[in-house]
Amino acid sequence: MTPRLFVAVALLLGLAYVFVTPPFAVPDEDNHFWRALAVGRGHLLATRGLDSMPMPKAVEDFTWVIERTSPDETLPQKLRTAAALRHDGRIGRPIRFAEWYSPFPYAATALVAALPVRPVIVFYGGRIANLLLAVLLTALAMRAAPQYGSVFAAAALLPMSLYEFASLSADAATIALAWLFAALLFSPPRRTSLVALAGFASGLCKPAYFLIALLVFAMPFRSRQRMAILAATAAGTLLSFAAAGRGAYNARRGLPVDAAAQVRCIESDPIHFAHVMLHDIAANGRFYIEEMIGRFGANELKLSPVVITLEILLLLGVAVTCGAALRARVRITALAIVVMTAGGILLSQYLIWSVVCGDALEGVQGRYFLEILPLFLAAIALPQRRLPMNPWIVVAVTVICNAMALLTLVHRYW
Repeated sequence: MTPRLFVAVALLLGLAYVFVTPPFAVPDEDNHFWRALAVGRGHLLATRGLDSMPMPKAVEDFTWVIERTSPDETLPQKLRTAAALRHDGRIGRPIRFAEWYSPFPYAATALVAALPVRPVIVFYGGRIANLLLAVLLTALAMRAAPQYGSVFAAAALLPMSLYEFASLSADAATIALAWLFAALLFSPPRRTSLVALAGFASGLCKPAYFLIALLVFAMPFRSRQRMAILAATAAGTLLSFAAAGRGAYNARRGLPVDAAAQVRCIESDPIHFAHVMLHDIAANGRFYIEEMIGRFGANELKLSPVVITLEILLLLGVAVTCGAALRARVRITALAIVVMTAGGILLSQYLIWSVVCGDALEGVQGRYFLEILPLFLAAIALPQRRLPMNPWIVVAVTVICNAMALLTLVHRYW
């Protein structure tokens, strides 16, 4: 699939998600909204734990209208009321919100949030800005590694990917930058600075995916180039960790959740943690795959099994037919990165979301694995292109699956 065809399809479907998905229906989107507003007003880092900042009264009224519950008020009625709210200079009460991530992945939404426009324009304009950024970065990844163009396209056109791209979530930039970084590593450009910049930007979004940089050891980079890429990625990751440390707090008030205590628990009994992790993979692995493809709202909106099956077959199909001739060393390195990153995701949720020394691993969501999905698909690609997949098959399957996903949203909310 060419980048131009991908952009056309992704924008068409993505804009449908922008306007079909109700405001704040995406997980944590209300918090991302406040965070983008804070960044747009120059407030970049939390002081400690949950942050607080006075917000424009009109924006506060907008969220109140959308989130209020009334049996006699429909979603279209709420949106008409919210759209009528005008921008004004009044400042309302301080709003508390989480600042787990650095301000970098909010750059696109913050630019819109800084504009003196109606709250409804800030909200939907931020969604569109996020979508444009994610689609552009994915198209650049396809151009950087054209042999994996269909792999990146199929991953980006998953219902969950478009659902996140078309929201205010920091995941939009995080996913697309991780893909661009991997693409540049698979097809090293002449200018190493581009790869290093992508690594730095990816590290600034979320620290969980820094292991992608280890691909430098399997690709034809010189020692100085490898050090530059690793140093840039490490710098971005450390800054991201610092931001997460400043904003860290117990998101599950009333439960014994403590990252430091959990680390001590793992150190004292690593076998117990290994058992908990393996049990979670066995019990919930299928559920995580389903979530990664598409499960909306607070995971309560399950897509049809037909959609899940078609998307899994499409992902496997584009992987085995892309014809990229990866050396065994690169394949093994890529698979190792996928396994270690997945383990790191599970560990992070055990630290910050699960009960100390508990027997259950909580907080993991399938969308957390989207960043490493193309890396896995590239690693299992067959070395010879025997039956290259027609790009229009990718388009047809993704359009059908996303149409069914959008109908699920319409049926649930409208």
